[in-house]
Amino acid sequence: MFEPNEVLKTLTGRGLVSAEGCETVRVRYRLVVERRQGGLVAYGTLNGSHAGLRPIWLEPDAQLRLKSGRRLDISLTDLVGDTAEFESTGPIGVL
Repeated sequence: MFEPNEVLKTLTGRGLVSAEGCETVRVRYRLVVERRQGGLVAYGTLNGSHAGLRPIWLEPDAQLRLKSGRRLDISLTDLVGDTAEFESTGPIGVL
């Protein structure tokens, strides 16, 4: 059995964030994968250029490419300076 809101994995690395109509931005990410009642969710922070992240923050759908090459559908929920917070918007799968 598992605990509710159980953190399963934390990943860090360098990756790329993109959104339709926006330039791709190089970022450092910290990604937390957590088990919740409805399944797996992911959330975390991105550190990159504010000028590059701002247009992506204004878009509802974005994608984070991890250093492993795996892609994760995300939405940027907050942007302060060069740091953005995000949450997953699609299935997590194997990371």
